[in-house]
Parts: sequence; C-alpha cells; structure tokens
Amino acid sequence: MQGQTIITTHDVDELFISTIVRLIQRRAFPNLRNIIAKTHSADIARWFPRLRAEAKSSLFKILVEEKRMGEVLRDLNSADISEFVEETELSIVADILHTMPADDVTRILSDLPEESKEELLNLIEGATSADVERLLEYEEKTAGSIMTPNFFALSEETTATEATERIRELADVEMVFYVYVVDAENKLKGVLSLRQLVATKPDTPLKDLMTSHLYTVHTDMPQESVARAVARYNLLAIPVINSIGQLVGIVTIDDVVDVIREENTEDMLKMAGTGAVDITSRSIFRNTRARLPWLLASFAGGLIAVYVIGIFESQLKEIAALAAFIPIIMGMGGNIGTQSSTIIVRSIAIGEVSIKDTWQVLWREFSTGALLGTAYGLLLGGFASLVPHFREHAWKLPLVVALAIFVNMIIAATVGTLIPMIFRRIDIDPAVATGPFVTTAIDVAGIFTYFLLAKIFLF
Repeated sequence: MQGQTIITTHDVDELFISTIVRLIQRRAFPNLRNIIAKTHSADIARWFPRLRAEAKSSLFKILVEEKRMGEVLRDLNSADISEFVEETELSIVADILHTMPADDVTRILSDLPEESKEELLNLIEGATSADVERLLEYEEKTAGSIMTPNFFALSEETTATEATERIRELADVEMVFYVYVVDAENKLKGVLSLRQLVATKPDTPLKDLMTSHLYTVHTDMPQESVARAVARYNLLAIPVINSIGQLVGIVTIDDVVDVIREENTEDMLKMAGTGAVDITSRSIFRNTRARLPWLLASFAGGLIAVYVIGIFESQLKEIAALAAFIPIIMGMGGNIGTQSSTIIVRSIAIGEVSIKDTWQVLWREFSTGALLGTAYGLLLGGFASLVPHFREHAWKLPLVVALAIFVNMIIAATVGTLIPMIFRRIDIDPAVATGPFVTTAIDVAGIFTYFLLAKIFLF
C-alpha cells in the first residue's frame, strides 16, 4: 500500500537502539516517550540487553511512568528483571505485577531471591496473589507452573445463548480460545470452539455441542512435553487437569512459544558445554564460573590422551610421520560424533526416538559411521600413499591411517548415539552428552586405536 511504512525487527534493533541511547544521553525524554508510545512492548524488551546500566535505569523509570512496564516486564530476560526489582521500590513493582496475568507473575517471581519473592507476594493483593501462590506450589518447569488459572468453563446444561452472553461479560480471562465444559465437581467433560458456539441454534445445550475426545495434560507433566503436545495437535491452548480430573488451568500458545525458546536455548548451551550460563549476563566471573565445570571433562580427557600418547612414545619417535595424521583422525572422529549425538538429542527432544528404539538407532548410526569411515579411509590412505614424504613406509602407513580413521568414525558414531540414549535412560538431560562428554570419549578412543594399529602393522 502506498505510503505505508513496514518496520522489520532488524530495523528495530539497528535503528532504535542507537536512537534510544542518544536520547537518554541528551535527556530528551519527551522524544523518548513518543518513541515508546509507538513501539511494541516486545521490541522495547529487546533494547535492554544492549543498554548500559544507567540507560536501563532511565528507561525503567519512563516505562513505569508511562504505565508500560507491565507489558515489557514479561518479555525481559531474568537478569534485567532482577535489575529492575533491585532498583525499584517493591510497592511499585507489586502494583505492576498486580496488573499482569498470574502465570507471567509466577515466572518472574520464581527467578527472584526468596526474600524479595515473599515481600512481593505480601504486597500483591486480591485474586492475583492467591493465583500466584497456588502456581508457585507446583514444581518448576511443569504444566502447573506455566499454566494460567484464568480460563472459560461452563456447565454441561448451559445453552449456546447463555454461553455467548457469559463471553461478553468476561473481564479477567486472558484469552478465550475454547469453551471448556465441566460437571458439578469441576471435572473436565468436553470442549468446543467459539465457531461451534456461534454457528449453532441458540437453545442447544453445550453437552450436545462439545467434543468429548480431549487432549489434556496433568499438572506435573514437564513443560517440554506440554509444548510438544500443543505443537503435535495444532492447539491454541491445552487444558491442565489435576490427579482427579478437575480442570485447574490452561497452557496457551504464547506460553508454549516461551517454553520452546527457553528449552532450545538451554539445549544449545548444554550441547556447547556451557551449562545454564545466562547469555545476556555482562558478568565475566559469572560466565566463567558457569563454564568452568563443564570444561573439566575436556581437560581430563586431554590428560588421558596425553598419557596414551606417552605410552606409545617410542613408536612415535621411531616413525615421526605418525604425528602428522593425529589431528585429522581425531578431528574427523569428533565431527561425526557430534553429528550423531546432535541428531539423537534432537530426535529425543521432539519425541521421534525413545529408549525402545536404542538398538535400531544404534545400528543405523553404526552403519553410517562405517560407510563414512570407508570413504574417508580410502581418501586418507590414498593421500598417504601419494605424498613422497610418507612413501618410505610402503603400504603399511597408508593402511594404518586408513584403518584408524575407519575404526574411529565407527566408534564416534556409536559413542555419539549411545551416550545420549544412556543419559536418557537414567533421567539426565541428553543435551549434556553432546558437549565435552562425547568429544572427550571419542578423542581418547581415537588416539588409542590409532597407535594400537600402528604398533600392530608398523612395528
């Protein structure tokens, strides 16, 4: 359309951040307020990780004055939320939280120190406080902890006309995607869409309209499983029931998007061997402390590899050419191991692979490793036989390096598959296996296999 301006998220990041910083530095707050009034709260939240502490403080104050802080707060990361709570009067924070949905308040409070959490709960009044306290009782990262207790449920005998009138009167329900039908004991009996409601005869009771085939989740179901269920069945919201089948809340699509983003970030950090480090944190010591334990596995593996090489020191001194192939043999093994473990971890995460599929998956990756090992073994062996520097050992050195990379790639594919499956079996997050544990195990096994083959064929 002529004259229409479309602002992309890239434009928001690149253009607005520099503008915001300049306006804050010049204390041009009227202009800043105009920009804030025209900017979506999600985009405002994306400014904060790139602002300095002084700029953040100024922006916090303006957002509170403009009554936009509640909208922005739900999209801020944990570090910025903590910073806001620390430098703002708790009574003001409580007033802001009081205007927010209970599930968002629960997520924010769960990241705060226990003392601040208790004080804020005492300051938040009314139904919001009761809902939040109830949600905080559920185990973290379960359906109960992320659900919203505000949903639209009616009795089986309610007619379509009565249901429509009730929807018009709604004030405290976050979003109405479906109408849930419950009995006298608040047990979930069925569900119907708004389209079904408006397209039927006015006097039809809901029990004749509802679908009794329901997709539900229990309060103790892990949030990742909840997200998978919503994605699998293409739902806008999924009902949450307790142990006796009573409807206690719903998990909406916006909560599911947050869960997917959080779980993917967590898995990527674990796969990189950095644990639960806060990627938005500016603290060097905090990031160092989070990474240090995970690198101990790699460090220990490196020491073992050094010890293994020391065992074969005499062979290495006699045939120095063996050292030339160590990087490629270890590197190729590490690469295929990481590929295999990443594929398995992702397959487990999206529910495509389970424990009962272990042998099938293991055989597939073993066969893949064997085929890749054959291809690269022939290439590396051919290279070793053609380079004049290595010809003094005739056919033996090319055979050793070819067999070494063949065996190492089979071991790597097998280990990269087996470790995540074992971790899954003992209820440890398989994403951990893709980092230092897999690469360290493959490096040690690869270097030992290489020198063992060299000892067999060359000495």
